This record gives sequence, structure tokens and C-alpha cells, in this order.
Amino acid sequence: MPHYLDYNATAPLLPVAREAMVAALSAANTASMHAAGQSAAMIVDAARMTVGRLLSRDPRQVSFTSGATEANATILRGLKTPSRPAVLTSAIEHPSVLHHATHTIPVLPDGVIDLDVFRQQVKALSGELAVISVMGANNETGVLQPVAAIAEIAAEAGIPFHCDATQLIGRLPCDVPADWMTISAHKFGGPMGVGALVGEGELPPLLLGGPQERGRRAGTHNVPGIAGMGAAAEAAGRVSPDGRDALEACCVALGGEVLGRNAPRLPNTLSVLFPVPGDLIVMALDLAGVYASNGSACSSGGAQESHVVQAMGRRGIPVRLSLGETSDVDAVLPILEKVVQQCSVSF
Repeated sequence: MPHYLDYNATAPLLPVAREAMVAALSAANTASMHAAGQSAAMIVDAARMTVGRLLSRDPRQVSFTSGATEANATILRGLKTPSRPAVLTSAIEHPSVLHHATHTIPVLPDGVIDLDVFRQQVKALSGELAVISVMGANNETGVLQPVAAIAEIAAEAGIPFHCDATQLIGRLPCDVPADWMTISAHKFGGPMGVGALVGEGELPPLLLGGPQERGRRAGTHNVPGIAGMGAAAEAAGRVSPDGRDALEACCVALGGEVLGRNAPRLPNTLSVLFPVPGDLIVMALDLAGVYASNGSACSSGGAQESHVVQAMGRRGIPVRLSLGETSDVDAVLPILEKVVQQCSVSF
């Protein structure tokens, strides 16, 4: 039986989410005034309540989207104005955020943003900044960012703070003090193709043509997807760091360098640079029945060096192991050890 250690890419669909989706497959259009339409609207409203509770936010702040990529674009485009066209992000953001960046904050070697440089940039750019966007946890290394300090600096400057909180759900409490947050359901056991943006205030829609989601996002509701997201949010728990720590000890013993090892990290995420290129190790693990990743984009059939690794001052292609609550680390450890040793000999 394969061992799936790629939860940061997509967590397997939870049975409760699948059941909720199947039950909602025949739902009517939520905009219809008849009883069937109102029943569908109740499904959406129930999910909104659950997601709001999960994020410690008023449910009225929750607007459903197709995922965090769309939600990020809606916020980062929507908050810009002709007089304030600048977007300040960290150098290690997800590409869906970096695409909108006009200025980036460097990170220290441990992967945490340089708060001193951040303060300087906010001061220098305050007259043109529309929004500051820094993720809660990095999807590749698991390194946590000091969101409370970032929120305080942003508030003092009067600049909205957006946090891509996608990787926090189901791993740590998600009470981020941000003006705007974004999440994707498939990172915590919900279906692909549904997510949410969360925040208070007016926001010009990215998609036009209807009044749905308080005018923030036009289009017929994806009721089955939203139902699945709500069920997954209801079931979202936390992951113990024990499995990550056991894998980390094994990797260090095999000569690996753990990225962000001394920084606060997600309890489920491990990113390691070995003397052997990580893409070779990931392919060998795949053949051995362990599904991992490099944590970087792939093109032309080969892995590329990650912008996150480069921003941390490193070179190379890492191996990312990201766990879920049911990951069998004890079974993976001997496989990992054997694969890395074999790759080291043959490389």
C-alpha cells in the first residue's frame, strides 16, 4: 500500500467531505426562490458558519471562491488603486501571490522574513502601498511567519494586511490577526476547486455578472464543493509533530540539511536538502511506494530550483515530506533510509 506524504500539495478527500458532497450533488441553484433553491442556500450558509468558526471570524466575512489562487487575486487586485498601486509580499510566497507583487521582503537564512527590512520597506513605501501580503506558513518548508508582528506594523502604517493561511488549516490554530485571509479546501481534506476569502469591507469582484457572495464573486454557487469544504472544516484537527521529528532525525543522520530547522514550523512539514538532487530521491521513493515531492514547480519533465530555497540562500532541489493525521511514519522510515542510501551510491 503506498504511503502518501504530500499533504501540502493536496490532502486526501475526507470521507465526511465526500458524503456531504454526494448529498448535495442534486442541489438546486441557491438564487432560486423556491424551496429547493432555499435548501441549497441553507447548505451554503451552514458551510459559511463552519468556516467562519474555524477561522474565528464572523461568517458574514466569508466569501466562497474556486480556491486560494482566485481569492488571492481578488484581494491583491481589488485593493489596488491608481494612487496606491503597490503590493508588498515576502520573497517566499506562493506564485499566486508573487504574481501580484511589486516589492518583496527578503527572508533570513531560516526562512523567516527580515522584520527590520520589512519595517524599512513599509516606511519607504507607505504612500503607495495598497496591501501587505505575507503567508502564515510556507508551503515548501513549513516555516511560520511572525504574523502578529506583521499585522501590528501594517496597522500602524494604515496598510491592509492579507495572509494566505492555506497551509495552517488542520495543522495549527488559525486565528491570524489579518484584515484579509485566504484558504483552499483541498489542503485540509475538502475537495479541489473551492476555497474562500475572508475579510471585512468592500472588495471589487474579480468575476463580474451576478450578486453572489455579497457582490464579491459572481457565478452560481458550487454547492457540492462548498458542502464538502464545510464538512472538512468541521473535521479539521491538528497534526502531532512526532512523525515529522522522527523523519527529521532520519534525514539528518543521512546527511540532509533541514530547511528552517531552527525556526517555528508546521508540525507536519519537512523539507530537506541532500547531497543527492531531491528529484532523484523523490522518483526513487515513488517507485518504492512513498509519495513525496520537491516542493517546487516542475517544467519540461524536470524539477527546478525553488524560489523559496534560493531566497533562503541555498542551492539545490529539496525533498518535501508533508504528513497527515494517518501517515504511517514507522513504515516510511526504513524505506526512506534505503532509498537515500541507494541514491547516494549511484549518484
